[in-house]
Amino acid sequence: MFNLFSKYFILMNLILLSIISLFMNDFMNIWFLMEINNFLFISYMAMYMNNKKMIFLFSNSNYPFYNFNFKKFFKFIKYVWLKLLPILFILVLLLNLVFPLFIFEYPYYPYIYFEMYFFLLTIQKIIPFYMFSLINMKNFQILLILFMCSVIPPLMMLNLLNLKKLLTYSSINQSGWLMLLIYFKNILWLTYLMLYTFIMMIMFFMLSFMKFFNFLNINNFNLNLFTIIMILNMASMPPFSFFILKWFSIFIMMNNSFNLFMMMILMIFSSFFMFFLYINMLYLNMFINISKSKLYSYQPNYLKISHMFLYFFIIILSPIIMII
Repeated sequence: MFNLFSKYFILMNLILLSIISLFMNDFMNIWFLMEINNFLFISYMAMYMNNKKMIFLFSNSNYPFYNFNFKKFFKFIKYVWLKLLPILFILVLLLNLVFPLFIFEYPYYPYIYFEMYFFLLTIQKIIPFYMFSLINMKNFQILLILFMCSVIPPLMMLNLLNLKKLLTYSSINQSGWLMLLIYFKNILWLTYLMLYTFIMMIMFFMLSFMKFFNFLNINNFNLNLFTIIMILNMASMPPFSFFILKWFSIFIMMNNSFNLFMMMILMIFSSFFMFFLYINMLYLNMFINISKSKLYSYQPNYLKISHMFLYFFIIILSPIIMII
């Protein structure tokens, strides 16, 4: 009973502190909330992970580095204004967002539970993204970030089968589109992040419930169909919600800055390449029942009503929610 209370107490505080930070403008207060979030997340890992060594390795892989640098930064900020030291500040936030070249805890991701992994890819990124929206980035800085998010994830996803690693690189690529919207000071980035969190919540709930870890153990028609739908959504296929989000992002980029035209082309090609990788992963899964198709007898209750409702909600209602 105590563990159950502690679990939901920590999770509710993680969500609440992330939402409260959106109503603040002071960097010190926002950073303080982010520190509390990090400690709460590590405490949650300590409660439910059996391998305590992995908790130590994960929590110490990147936290001391950006914490030490940011302490130095705030000591020096009394004498030098933030605009004179933007690079250090941006690097620290990129490290907290687990952007390319800063994935120190990447080898430990397969050992994290789906529930923890969901918070790591979604809720824990709200505060750093909001801090990015409060600062003014130079053109070369945003170009470097977008280039890393567009080029590195597709190359690293080649020949990967572990779902958690694939979702990590997919999240990095989606973060590039978020950074683009943040650079143009468009509030659509928050809608993008909320919808991404919503889709990830459904996906992780189903994957955790069905105990799915890689693309070699799909022997279930329900899981196979659900995986295809979710991966096509992540690949930004119409009429799914991520297609509409990227469509709006391209429209905003074309109307606000012609200097980023070549970067827009690179990001589009990166999305196409990741779409190819997604389809390549699903190629065999689409035909998983062919070998037993002659013996397979359809049962009306094989796809439960709850599953059918979930598929309908993902395909039809998620774009409508995004537009509203």
